[in-house]
Amino acid sequence: VNKQYEFAGISTLVDGLKGNRNYKTGRWIAFYKNDLEAVIDFGQPTEFSKVTLTTNVEKGDWVFDARSISVAVSEDGENFKQVALEEYPAMTLDNPNQLYEHALSFEPVQARYLKVLAKPEYSIPSWHGGKGNPAFLFVDEITVD
Repeated sequence: VNKQYEFAGISTLVDGLKGNRNYKTGRWIAFYKNDLEAVIDFGQPTEFSKVTLTTNVEKGDWVFDARSISVAVSEDGENFKQVALEEYPAMTLDNPNQLYEHALSFEPVQARYLKVLAKPEYSIPSWHGGKGNPAFLFVDEITVD
């Protein structure tokens, strides 16, 4: 299958290279004051039932986990239907700094286009020195199965 990926210049999200705990390696894409919105064009209808992405959390550097991730599909690249949504609570002081893998499974669907939308922490919680400011969201790879 010839797969084409459209990410408005963010092709490293589908390059097969995973990041490690050091988010400064160049294998992580940072989002700040904006959402991650990635559209994958498979070139033809393709069946899948799971989307996985990993975030890197380093709260002391204002790098937090996603607050929500959704997956939507489309035949024309314009009209999308949501097939999965997960929402996550605000991080607490006790949540560890680590890699967080998010796997969204759903009924098998066949579509040409897949959209992944991950929303960051828009307002850092009050227990943190950066309270009220937006947090960074670091993502390394989107995997589709």
